[in-house]
Amino acid sequence: MKLENWKEGASPERRKLIRSKVHVLLATIGTLASVVGICVAINGGLEFNRTKVFVGVGITVISTIVYISMLFAPSE
Repeated sequence: MKLENWKEGASPERRKLIRSKVHVLLATIGTLASVVGICVAINGGLEFNRTKVFVGVGITVISTIVYISMLFAPSE
């Protein structure tokens, strides 16, 4: 099924519903990834492993950027 055919067949309400579900999914993924990043950073701190701390902080920063960018995406 081509995207153009799908867009023509879907009503505006249906597209809005799907878009809102995608926003909720991205918010969930961003939140869970941030939690994982915090856990990795704490685990690295407990093991005195600087690499794990930096990886955990990186995961947290990237997931936060994804979450914030999702908030400012146009919902149309």
